[in-house]
Amino acid sequence: KQWYQRRVAITAGINKFEVTMTRKDKEALSAIALQSNHVILNYCRTALSAISGSVAGVLGLYGFHGFFFYIFSSLLMSVLLIGKAKFTWQKYFLSSWDIWTTGVVGGASTFILFWTFLYGLVHVY
Repeated sequence: KQWYQRRVAITAGINKFEVTMTRKDKEALSAIALQSNHVILNYCRTALSAISGSVAGVLGLYGFHGFFFYIFSSLLMSVLLIGKAKFTWQKYFLSSWDIWTTGVVGGASTFILFWTFLYGLVHVY
């Protein structure tokens, strides 16, 4: 039985986590590292929602155009994160579904908040 340390690091600023043990073909991911990666992903998704909501409000998007803009920006962020992980998401998450869906619903409320606020500031008043 050969056990050895393997690096697991998804970064946002200076956060790096190096807690995974590998045994032959099966990989056991650390729960702490997985949880931390989800926290970082949720933080990125919330920040993206605020920025994209602000942009949608300033551009004057309304109706379904604004929601499509949020979906597009969310998908773009997921693709960029997978690219940042060098297309090896298996090292950082249990499934690729986590990258695509974590924080999307919570981010939608942040998006709507910034979208309506800045739309009202720029285009109504």
